[in-house]
Amino acid sequence: DLGWISQVYVNRPAIERHAEEIKKWKTVTGNWQAAWLLKAVTCIDLTTLSGDDTPSNVHRLCFKAKHPIREDLLEALDMHDKGITVGAVCVYPARVTDAVNALKDAGCNIPVASVAAGFPSGQTPLEIKLAEIKLAVEYGAREIDIVISRSLVLAGQWEDLYEEIRQCREACGEAHMKTILATGELGSLANVYKASMIAMMAG
Repeated sequence: DLGWISQVYVNRPAIERHAEEIKKWKTVTGNWQAAWLLKAVTCIDLTTLSGDDTPSNVHRLCFKAKHPIREDLLEALDMHDKGITVGAVCVYPARVTDAVNALKDAGCNIPVASVAAGFPSGQTPLEIKLAEIKLAVEYGAREIDIVISRSLVLAGQWEDLYEEIRQCREACGEAHMKTILATGELGSLANVYKASMIAMMAG
């Protein structure tokens, strides 16, 4: 719905004021702080995205994913038997099989996520992006983290951006998809807002 996109207005001074106010908010302390931190751990995608990734360092990452907090700390919090793990293990498509096998060997059901669609630059033809997504899913990824073509945002090609994200979503099949907007490269908060809306419209 380009009508929504054309009407987007961002009040930058108000946003900056609100961001400053958030920094002054009081944080939780004591047992509540520990509870929030434990919850945060369960939401983390433990990630390795290095050019020198190997099966062995992915295996170590998967062990850490299953045991993200020292056992003595969990025992002190009486959380040692609650199965605290990270939310997912995230790797490049070429390392998905390694991660799936390592987690299976560890006897846990932590999902494997994979960056795809030309991560991190997004400067890859759409056909290659879609093939990379399909391969990652075929290898066992249960979540795909795509990255958008920032040039489409900067040029205001909203329909093309929508179509790209829609096709990526379709290529994911049953796998969950997250869309990385690379907000630092979108030029303005209005573009960030618009790109967010387009991503949600595209599924």
